[in-house]
Amino acid sequence: MVLHRSVVIVGLCLAAGLGCVFAGGHRADAAAGVSAQRASATAVAIVDLERVMNGLSEKKRREDDMKSLIGQRQASLDDLKKTLDGLAKQLEVLPKTDRTKMREIKQKQIETAATAEARKQALQTLISLETGEILREIYFKINDAITRVAAKDGWDLVLLDNRSIDIPDALTDREINFIIQSRTVLHASNSVDITDDIITLMNSEFGK
Repeated sequence: MVLHRSVVIVGLCLAAGLGCVFAGGHRADAAAGVSAQRASATAVAIVDLERVMNGLSEKKRREDDMKSLIGQRQASLDDLKKTLDGLAKQLEVLPKTDRTKMREIKQKQIETAATAEARKQALQTLISLETGEILREIYFKINDAITRVAAKDGWDLVLLDNRSIDIPDALTDREINFIIQSRTVLHASNSVDITDDIITLMNSEFGK
């Protein structure tokens, strides 16, 4: 759907005399020229990116896959925790006089704890990277869907609908100004919201 708006400015001359009529005609022609340049309005649509993300079947599927992968990797951390718990119990029942064995167990505790911490950090980094890659791929797919919907329905410009950005209480003037300036869409009618169109298109194509 393409929106068009025409603005016509007509120059009128109410003074008597042929010269004044000509002058009025020239002014009307000039005004009409300006009007012609502004006649074709830009068709603008908005998309709520968060709502698109939350409505995508692909995002839900990939989140489930990620949870399964995290569960598998968490199992290796759980094994190390069990090892640490076992070493702690050995220390509890070990005679205080057996210093050699005590030293050996404590050394294993330190090594196991260091391994667990390193594995935990590595796991967090991997999860962050993989999650970022998923978001990146889905974002590009959303962009592609928006481009195709815009071409099909005649939208010249599609903006990110960020009207939902809230302004909380108890903020400094600098913080409030930053939030205000971050909101680029101040008003839009429901007729220009193509969020549901994007969700419908992407879900219909997912898994094909």
